[in-house]
Amino acid sequence: MRYATRLCTLVAVILSPCLALAEAPSDGGPEQKAMDLLQRAENLCDTRRPEEAMPLLSQAAELKPDVADIYRVWGCAYDKLEQWPAAEEKYKKWAELDPHSYKPFEALGVEAYKQRHYRESNDYLADAKRLNPSRSFIVEYRCHNFVLLQLWQEAVVECTEAIALNPKSGYAYGERSKAERAARDNDKADSDISAAHKYGRDFGDTRFMRYRVLFPAVLGVISVAFLTIGLGVFLRKKPLIFSSRWMFAMILVCFSPQFTMFFVMPDIPGDHHSVEWFLLKLLMPLMFIVLLAFLWLQMQGYVLFGIVDKSFRKALLSVLDDLRLEHQEEISIIRIPSANLDIQIAIQSWVGAGQVKNKSKSGKEVFQLIIDGLKKRFAQGELETNNTTAVLYMVLGLIMLVLCFALANL
Repeated sequence: MRYATRLCTLVAVILSPCLALAEAPSDGGPEQKAMDLLQRAENLCDTRRPEEAMPLLSQAAELKPDVADIYRVWGCAYDKLEQWPAAEEKYKKWAELDPHSYKPFEALGVEAYKQRHYRESNDYLADAKRLNPSRSFIVEYRCHNFVLLQLWQEAVVECTEAIALNPKSGYAYGERSKAERAARDNDKADSDISAAHKYGRDFGDTRFMRYRVLFPAVLGVISVAFLTIGLGVFLRKKPLIFSSRWMFAMILVCFSPQFTMFFVMPDIPGDHHSVEWFLLKLLMPLMFIVLLAFLWLQMQGYVLFGIVDKSFRKALLSVLDDLRLEHQEEISIIRIPSANLDIQIAIQSWVGAGQVKNKSKSGKEVFQLIIDGLKKRFAQGELETNNTTAVLYMVLGLIMLVLCFALANL
């Protein structure tokens, strides 16, 4: 029985081509040839070879110029090649041959959108909507176009219609929130953003809300830091000294919006360069990661604010004498041989700022004793004060505080 089954299978395989040839017509007419060419062209388009489909579609159009599907596939091929005006022309022919279908008008609306012809896109989509009023995709696209055209009332009406068609349309809620925000109807906009979150989608206004929270928060933190440093020097009339890592933390807060870019930046509707767009979103955070790594290496030791170079030098030498540390002075370096310690000092006297760091890998305990001695003299008010940086930080802090409240109340 097993051998008989195998024999039948073998015979079926051998005969199947013969049967297929017997069933095929000896010579198809122009319509059959056109359909064969169209099918081959569509397969090429589906396998991302639209350029190979072009000559086949030209042949098919010569054989049967009144077949609507030829122009549908032709337009699709041009679209994949990103030749959107040519795609639009083919879709117009498709719409002319099949005027009762919404699909060619929807395709025309998308092609016009890709060319940033938003009004024209909405005109095409209006025809598609007339032919298929229950298709929410068309209404949502029109809503998005109205937002881009800054026609806020029309956008609200269209998005409301989209939500009526699909009550769980996160996209429609997100687009309507943009229009409501622009129309200063913030309560409704907040409600729509919550609905967009609820239905698991993230849209432009939701991204705007993230930035609306993130940027004021960043500006608020930086303004408080600037005001603290400025007022700390100006009101106390004493210089400040603290770890450079705190300055690095402040820089990190400043760059924090860049790290959210990868998650917040949207995908462009209709964009075919998903890989390129992904890389664009990724490169910005990577660039700042490299920069922060460099700053981490540079931000060593302690930073100084409100100092005068001669007064600071006098205080530093006094600390070294108190600790009975013999030292050698070089350009920007104080060398302490007994502790195998090199202290690098950079002072910008005219602005009253500077940095002190341990340039050697050893002598950490001695370096910390020196820093503690400087902090004590700073606290006792033994040094002269330069308020240039303090005043600058206070002014910048106040400006950022005003911006913080302005952004929070948008």
